[in-house]
Amino acid sequence: MKNSISIFILFILFQSCAEKSVEKSTADFIKEVETGLTTRVHIAGDSTWTIEERMEHYGIPGVSIAVIHEGKIAWSKGYGVMDKESKVPVTTETLFQAAATSMPISAFGALQLAEANNLDLDKNINSYLKSWQVPDNEFTKEEEVTLRNILNHSAGIHPRGTGSYRQTEELPTLLEILNGSTPASNEAITVNKVPGESVRFAYASYVPLQQMMKDVEGKNFHEIMHKYVLKPLGMNNSTYNQTLTSAQLEKAATGYLQDGTMVKGRRYINPAMASNGLWTTAEDYAKFITHVQQSPKLAAMMGKPYDVDNSGWSFTLGLGFQLLNREGDVYFRHHGWNRGFYAEIAAHRDNGYGVVVLTNTTFPAFNAEVMRAVAMAYDWSNYVPVHEKFEIDQTLVEEVEGRYKSETELVEIYQENNQLFYKNILSEEGMELIKVSDSLFVRRNSSAFIHFKRDSESRINLRFLNRNDSSEIFNLSKVADDYKTPVEFLLEGDYENAIIAYKNLKKEDPTNQMVTEYYINDIAYDFYHADRMPLSLNTFKVNIELYPDSFQVYASYAEACEKAGEIDLAIANYSISLEMNPQNNRARNKLKALQEGE
Repeated sequence: MKNSISIFILFILFQSCAEKSVEKSTADFIKEVETGLTTRVHIAGDSTWTIEERMEHYGIPGVSIAVIHEGKIAWSKGYGVMDKESKVPVTTETLFQAAATSMPISAFGALQLAEANNLDLDKNINSYLKSWQVPDNEFTKEEEVTLRNILNHSAGIHPRGTGSYRQTEELPTLLEILNGSTPASNEAITVNKVPGESVRFAYASYVPLQQMMKDVEGKNFHEIMHKYVLKPLGMNNSTYNQTLTSAQLEKAATGYLQDGTMVKGRRYINPAMASNGLWTTAEDYAKFITHVQQSPKLAAMMGKPYDVDNSGWSFTLGLGFQLLNREGDVYFRHHGWNRGFYAEIAAHRDNGYGVVVLTNTTFPAFNAEVMRAVAMAYDWSNYVPVHEKFEIDQTLVEEVEGRYKSETELVEIYQENNQLFYKNILSEEGMELIKVSDSLFVRRNSSAFIHFKRDSESRINLRFLNRNDSSEIFNLSKVADDYKTPVEFLLEGDYENAIIAYKNLKKEDPTNQMVTEYYINDIAYDFYHADRMPLSLNTFKVNIELYPDSFQVYASYAEACEKAGEIDLAIANYSISLEMNPQNNRARNKLKALQEGE
């Protein structure tokens, strides 16, 4: 009996030692991350990319990464260069613009200030504002704007953004930004939705917050943030000050546009500091995240999804953070895009892991690939969907092939090289449609499930299902192969027939989403950002034909003309927009810059 017990104890000890021997070291994790970049949905058997391959693919000069594991910063590392001319390498102390990922830290600073000064998050913010007031109007008659509304983007603040400025430009004061007065490039900040009614993410929401903090504390915003956040958390390489010291300038990355050219002056200035003014390192930002994670009270407060309509977005909003719900796992998330810089963060609210990825150019897909590599290496719960690939029966292929439409979408399902593909007609390429169960399909670039189902009249519908609960997001009905939308004439280069089709549809069905000014504008900007400039220009021109009394359509067309090198047309259309709306500060500043040859 004693021999049996001894053998059993030796077996347990051997097993324990064996388990310890296979534990991964930090170096193992780093290697797994560096070689594990993947698509939004990972299909078992798919190959992955290395970080160097994807940096070359996108043209990423430099990137800084900090990984959080078990509630602590596990490692941080830089890749590439902070400046392509000097070729100085990115280190863990290289400063990047955090862009809109400044907002969660600004929100935390506001909460700290509120606690220190006994401010009520649910009281009218005007009671704390001294130098400026949120304008009263029909939207604020019954519901006042509170500090909580501001922090979770439910205040109804307009406009969406306030702009950044070249180093050679005259900089507006915070009050000039709030009032939309020269030299600010934005419209005056006001409220155009009932506060608390719904969430609408707006960078401008945090401008009143910045002014409130200045009014309460009596100091400059960057000093307030240093006092309440940066110094206490040991974020020693970070600052909101837009005037960097000589030591900070030596560590500051140069920003680059997507075409590889350097941002004029190396970087822009962001006087709306609470929204997008933070300079930081990945490691410093990770210190903030771990502080929130380690405080159950703070994590619950900032990580509580607010019970307001989020307009169908893929995330909800807490205080400062965007929140992702992945099958019950809640992740803090935020991203930010300044001229020449892109930042993104994700961290589990409750389980103590996360990642910060900062780059000195703007390719969000790259940051997301790095984040997924971290999530897979550290086995994050429900962050990256992973599926086995099922064989597709040819009978099913023949049944579902064809075109499907909703009010604003038209997609095509087709077969090529024995594979099934999904293609939005606005896209240049289709994506493989992969069967992952008896009835569900996925695409590598989208987390939503796709399900084909016959309706009561035996017509096939293409349904998009929420991954969390399989609820229907929206559906598209199968249509005849010769069905054609107005935008397809534009895709074919047939501008004249496109105009005719759009005008006919607007006349027959004026409420149809496809002919609204904002929908056409969005499509035109999609083409703009994809560098499909002839399509972008023609789509903006359609909007001018349909909505000749809108100042915004001329400004949008002017912006596309500017990008396409049609400077005279850009000047002419900015001038029209400004004449129609003299308060259009952005058009005024753009026009001035073009006329001065900048």
